[in-house]
Amino acid sequence: METPNHTSDIRFSEDLHTIEWIDIENAELDAERYLNDIENFFRRDSENNMPEEKVS
Repeated sequence: METPNHTSDIRFSEDLHTIEWIDIENAELDAERYLNDIENFFRRDSENNMPEEKVS
């Protein structure tokens, strides 16, 4: 299979973005806090929606 000659006009920026370790640590903390918030929401929601026992 032949590949056609292709010239690209795409220019790449010389200012490449690098990820620093602190960025990763902050993202992990945010994710953990987010998951805790979700867990707490569902816990409170289930506690508030518990059916009351009927007293006979």
